[in-house]
Amino acid sequence: MEFTAQQSNASVIRGLFTELDRLGVTEYCVAAGARNAALLVAISQRKTARPPLHFFEERSAAFFALGRVMATRKPVAVFTTSGTAVAELLPAVIEAYYQGLPLIVVTADRPSSYRGSGAPQAIEQVGIFGKYVGREVEIEYMEGQELCMSDVVNTEGGPVHFNVCLAEGIEVLPMEDAFSVSEVAMEEPLSNLHRKAWQEFWDAEGETIVLAGGIHPDDVAMTRDFLLKLNAPVVMEATSNLTEDRALALLRIHGGEKALKSCQATRVLRIGSVPSWRWWRDLENRHEVRVLNISRAPFRGLARSMGVSVVPWQMMGERFEVQDSSVHVQEKTLIHLLETYPNAEPAWMRHLSRVIGAGATVMIGNSLPIREWNLAADLPRPDTRFYANRGANGIDGLVSTWLGVSAEANESWIIVGDLSALYDLSAPWILPQLPDAKRRIVIINNGGGQIFSRVSWLKSADEQTKRAMINPHSLDFEPWARLWNMEYRLFTDWQTLRDDEVPNAIWEVRPDVAETESFWQTWQQ
Repeated sequence: MEFTAQQSNASVIRGLFTELDRLGVTEYCVAAGARNAALLVAISQRKTARPPLHFFEERSAAFFALGRVMATRKPVAVFTTSGTAVAELLPAVIEAYYQGLPLIVVTADRPSSYRGSGAPQAIEQVGIFGKYVGREVEIEYMEGQELCMSDVVNTEGGPVHFNVCLAEGIEVLPMEDAFSVSEVAMEEPLSNLHRKAWQEFWDAEGETIVLAGGIHPDDVAMTRDFLLKLNAPVVMEATSNLTEDRALALLRIHGGEKALKSCQATRVLRIGSVPSWRWWRDLENRHEVRVLNISRAPFRGLARSMGVSVVPWQMMGERFEVQDSSVHVQEKTLIHLLETYPNAEPAWMRHLSRVIGAGATVMIGNSLPIREWNLAADLPRPDTRFYANRGANGIDGLVSTWLGVSAEANESWIIVGDLSALYDLSAPWILPQLPDAKRRIVIINNGGGQIFSRVSWLKSADEQTKRAMINPHSLDFEPWARLWNMEYRLFTDWQTLRDDEVPNAIWEVRPDVAETESFWQTWQQ
């Protein structure tokens, strides 16, 4: 039977949604264009799907979808049109890859015969994400053949790319939901290599320290029980979601980087995501330190492989050696410094932590704010959930990711630097489509990338190099708030810090430069 363009498109789209149903996709983020219009019509006919959220640009859509995956631990699909729109997805795909998360990207395409022709909106979309997708599927109806689905599997898990070649007609035939929704299995099976790495770590001599961060709230109970039994000292990042647990208080190491440098442990157990601490990076050259990573992503977090292993999450149920937490460290001067320099940048983290309500969702991004929060913040209120994008450790798409993570939260906060906010100015576009809630974008505006100002070699560099690294500026964020109809607050003195009940607000915090410098100079002595 000879198919019309509409019938062939309907066949392709049925094939796509059959695959999405098998993956358990029920949430869709769409950036519409002429090429993917048929796919958007098909989504509206779905009985199993939520109404799609729509975006005017693809990068924010992809990071928002990534946030939804982070929160729900279920696949979420982002749809784009063809051409350079597809390339906008790459940053979020990379982040999902390094977090081991099932972000699904669906890219509409012109028929494959257009490739290499230079025709409008006809770039080489297949393979554009390279190794960063675990699976790539192209779906096309070839004249004289049945539906063609080329399927390439690179790795197990992680992002998936569907490239959908559609004929030029945009109409589609009515569809029925053919498959029931099933969740994607996220547990990696244990192997003999995992058990060997586990045993070798515990057989090694020396004291153990635990670095915990990037732990999903659903994993907290299992991690807590493991740590209490292990009895080893723990450095907890805010994103570990363990810091409010009073039972773990006696195991917690305070003092951040300074405390880590005084630690003599020769075994490091990392649980969750790659830590933000500089001390972790220095383990590259400390080959005498054995490192074991318990993670849902299959990455070591260090370039060296000798003495470094990765095991899946469920290894915490295996036998292990109970430790002596004698290397516990307390830093007694920290509170005094925070009180002496109350408008220093780290002290602002302490002030902010006191106004965040119980049960809030909090995202911190991505290096310096996390380190300062870990160092200075008060213990969180009960049931507070923390997140960060620590896959590729970049600052791209942080606000969009937060909006995805917190889409269903009654109260949510993001604390980011000024350059991170500037990276994601279109993120609030989605706010009118989200449920009403209390949302706070807190921007630590220190006039540039000040994390680089603390790099030792940069202090002796010429002024042109310093400017290129730090990107100093005198921008403020009030116009950004006005653009998206959000309330704006400027804080320069901690004593004026107050919250109110407005739904969406941008808070700009300008730390005192002199106090910040004095704090760090004194703290690092």
